[in-house]
Amino acid sequence: MINETKDQLRRDFFSQRKQLGTQERRRQSDVLCGLLLDWYRGLEAAQRRAKKVALTIKFGTEPDTDPIMEALYGDGVEVWVPISHRDRSMSWTQWWPDVEMQKSALAPILEPTGQRFGPEAVVDADVVFVPALAADTAGYRLGKGGGYYDRFLAMLPTLSANVPTLITPVFDHEFFAAETEAFPVGEHDLPVQAVATAQSGIVWC
Repeated sequence: MINETKDQLRRDFFSQRKQLGTQERRRQSDVLCGLLLDWYRGLEAAQRRAKKVALTIKFGTEPDTDPIMEALYGDGVEVWVPISHRDRSMSWTQWWPDVEMQKSALAPILEPTGQRFGPEAVVDADVVFVPALAADTAGYRLGKGGGYYDRFLAMLPTLSANVPTLITPVFDHEFFAAETEAFPVGEHDLPVQAVATAQSGIVWC
């Protein structure tokens, strides 16, 4: 029943993103990019010692964080993006503006062709931007259903005692008070440390 509920919620949230419209998605994405860039650039040197950030290449109606990638690369920050595999695992590769791209085997999206690495490559990142369809004030998120990031997040504490800061950017209507129980949270779900929206800014959970 929980899985059926989550599947229906995912369909609803996908539909709401489309209904938001291109112009409003663009507006909120621009604000999000500004907020997140200002936050990262404002960190103390010790908090961004690695000068490494991991995030997904924007797909479909997701918040567009591609401008963050370009800006961070221009700042001399390493940008790492995930590559999804059929066994629902992820590897990681570096991205830069002129990197050679190829079509993904799993989705109609372009991804870098460079060498793939395991999660060890990004365990020392300063921050990982974790995608979601919805998130709450406790840091729990509703993903797309593949479980890719759930597996990745579960691995991080086994690889290092100092895991990256985890932030989930979502649209305004996708951020909920935890007590409303807007989506099911399972005992194995792992929270992020902050959620970012255009309206609320960066909210630490």
